[in-house]
Amino acid sequence: MVFFRQIRRLAYLVVLLVFAFFQMGNSGVARRTFEFFTYEGTPVVEDRMLRVFPSREQTVKSYVEELILGPVSVDLAPLVTKGVKLRSFMYRDKTVYADFSGDAALPVQGGRPLFESFLVLNRNIRRNFRSVAGIRLFINGNEIFFDEFEKIFGAD
Repeated sequence: MVFFRQIRRLAYLVVLLVFAFFQMGNSGVARRTFEFFTYEGTPVVEDRMLRVFPSREQTVKSYVEELILGPVSVDLAPLVTKGVKLRSFMYRDKTVYADFSGDAALPVQGGRPLFESFLVLNRNIRRNFRSVAGIRLFINGNEIFFDEFEKIFGAD
């Protein structure tokens, strides 16, 4: 009788384990990494669980919006000035087009220079979304750092 009780408990455990793995696989979230820097310049990577949308465009857009909100830790410098908005976003033919509000042209006080901030933003997107082949960044409709990024990442 004790043997059957142990087998039954083991069966319950297996059923719960299978259910947990099924729920984890269908949770609708994915782990994403965010690279930020301390105010002294040391790189730090944060992990966050973000929602996965049926559309790749919406998933990447959600990631970029989370990225411009900045780090969770107050010891880390944001990539862009507080209050920057994503004005428009498109993901077409493996290329990301992101247009930021005019506040993005202002450097972060105590943070990285503007070019480095957008270079890190570019690297973050490429690291988390391997399907992205090119990234075009704009501030108020004007493309920024295209030639520099083309030299670093190859032809977009």
